[in-house]
Amino acid sequence: MLKQVVTILTLLIATLPVVAEGFCLNVEDKAPPEEVSDEIKAQLAGKSHQISDDAGMFFEFWFVKELSLSAIGETTKKSLDNLEEIALIGVAIVYENDEEYTDFREDPIDPGIYIMRLSLQPQDGNHMGTSPFDSFAILVPYEKDADVLEFMDPEEMVDIASEDTPAEHPPILSLQPTDHAEGDFPRMEEEEEEEWHFLSIKIPAIAGDEKTELPLNLVVVGIGEL
Repeated sequence: MLKQVVTILTLLIATLPVVAEGFCLNVEDKAPPEEVSDEIKAQLAGKSHQISDDAGMFFEFWFVKELSLSAIGETTKKSLDNLEEIALIGVAIVYENDEEYTDFREDPIDPGIYIMRLSLQPQDGNHMGTSPFDSFAILVPYEKDADVLEFMDPEEMVDIASEDTPAEHPPILSLQPTDHAEGDFPRMEEEEEEEWHFLSIKIPAIAGDEKTELPLNLVVVGIGEL
């Protein structure tokens, strides 16, 4: 009987929303949007990660079941460097919200359904030194993702994701590797100096026969100097 009570309490705690500095994370079993292609759906884990404030939900994410790496590195950063650019990260829904949250460049993001893919910051005079992290989740409108797969080229992906955007730049969320893998995942965290609010997640990864998990911080609120 005691074991059953403990099990029930554990399940209840696991499903409680996580609240941090005015932002709430709720995780539940939920299918991704039906508009997303079956090929994408097949690669997603079945968990919805919902980010909300007092005005309601503004982000919802589904992440991939597994990331395919060319090799597993000694650090999360080195492992992430071994993930092919344009690799699928997940699916996002951006909801209308009174706060009008922006991307990492402080550009507005139109409400809608997006495919999240890995994008790396260009190493040129306009970008070098503007961010301590060079990895981003680029938001590609779901209806344009087939064009990205047709070209399989990072520059084409940026151009496609930039079409019809208010800023003429693709919406991006900073995807930051971290080696702080202790504690419960997923969770909300804050970097007070930068005023960044993260969704901290662990995504399984594989390289050949080796398996690991990558702890990553996705900046859902906050901007960088880009």
